[in-house]
Amino acid sequence: MNYSGIINCSIVDGTGFRVSLFVSGCKHCCVGCHNPESWDFNNGKPYTKEVEEVLFDRLSNEHIKGLTITGGDPLYSAD
Repeated sequence: MNYSGIINCSIVDGTGFRVSLFVSGCKHCCVGCHNPESWDFNNGKPYTKEVEEVLFDRLSNEHIKGLTITGGDPLYSAD
């Protein structure tokens, strides 16, 4: 899986201050999509153990209320 970005402190991707992970890949290709660059499964960088550690570190900040996984389509499997 690739990801196209991480937002450290988002106020638009859910309730409260959140960390947002943008995964790559989407087959829906919706008209009006605000993130069409995320459709390509090869976009961005590989999601690695090191990236996961960065996410958990950012989630440990007491003002962060959760993680939003977005994209692309985070529930779509390229396999």
